Amino acid sequence: MGKIPLLLLFLGHVAVDTSQGTLPVVLARLKEVFELNYFQVGIMMMMLNLTSSVIQPIFGLISDRFRTGWFVPVGILWTAIAMGLVGWSPSYAVAMLLVGCAGLGTAAFHPRAMMAVYLVSGFKRGLGAAIFSTGGNLGFALGPVVGSLLVLGVGLHATLWLIPPSLILFLAIIFYPGDFLRRENSIKTQAVATGAEPAGIPWGSLVALCLIVTLRSWVYMSTITYLPLLFQSRGIQLASGSLILTLFLACGAVAGLYGGHLSDKAGRKVVIVASSLIFPVLAAMMLSVEGPWIWLLAGCSGAALLASFSVTIVLAQELLPNNLGLASGLVLGLGFGTGGLGTAVSGYLADMFGLYQTFWILALAPLLSVALVSFIKTADEPAPV
Repeated sequence: MGKIPLLLLFLGHVAVDTSQGTLPVVLARLKEVFELNYFQVGIMMMMLNLTSSVIQPIFGLISDRFRTGWFVPVGILWTAIAMGLVGWSPSYAVAMLLVGCAGLGTAAFHPRAMMAVYLVSGFKRGLGAAIFSTGGNLGFALGPVVGSLLVLGVGLHATLWLIPPSLILFLAIIFYPGDFLRRENSIKTQAVATGAEPAGIPWGSLVALCLIVTLRSWVYMSTITYLPLLFQSRGIQLASGSLILTLFLACGAVAGLYGGHLSDKAGRKVVIVASSLIFPVLAAMMLSVEGPWIWLLAGCSGAALLASFSVTIVLAQELLPNNLGLASGLVLGLGFGTGGLGTAVSGYLADMFGLYQTFWILALAPLLSVALVSFIKTADEPAPV
């Protein structure tokens, strides 16, 4: 396993997702400045997910066929610059444009970086994917904290401070003497390396997996977007609500790392089912309590939801071993992004029925994943009837 390249990719993932993870706190301030409703807030988050996630399979296919190692460092810096300028937006329309531009940098980074992780991880690909995924979850966990420190502590214009750390990482990756970003991948080279012939795409299993990721992503992105606002409506200050969200995401980041390791022993599908069954219980409890219990249950529910995060990535790679860019793009991009589109739906439901009632719907949604798991065929079991 290439430890330094994996560390750089891990830190790059932290930087990219920290940059875009500041958006919920920035949105809470922009909501006041531009007098936005919940639907408009959801539309902006949807814009980020359209550009950062839904188009990732396209970047994945490009990375399968062409030399695109530069996507990794440029994607890190591009995302930070675009998000750094959001706080300077003179209007809602300009903020939407900048958020969309930030998403393009994210979309270019993820499939190519995930491919590099696969190639530098050697025989510990499950661990490598879990470490890389943890970087993203950690980035989203840090996002609200960084956003609070910058936006609530200094002001909207302080978003520019997102740029220097990403610039340092950009330079570190560009000038790293190794060749991990010049190891290009394609169906042919993977077939030669593994001694296997390119296999057909198992569409049934792949569609079921993407639907599971979509459901989880809908809950995940809606929680990131609206949880601080939910707590604010219940009399909890925005700064405290942002810290609770950070706890939710930080516990999820740790659980995602452990979930990947556990899936190597207990099986990928077992971890997905357990995650889908435990989260609704803990989320329902979080919505029903007050005081310090909210903090504890927020952390536990975040851990339950994201325990299967790296597991689904590894499972996609195992389903598509000769199409690594496509596998990464589908799970990290299309599945994640289409779920993110649900933030606008969640915003509409919140405007119609209330934010608290909408969170009850989100709490129960992952139960559908339990049924979908039965449609996923792995190499060591027969196809579902």
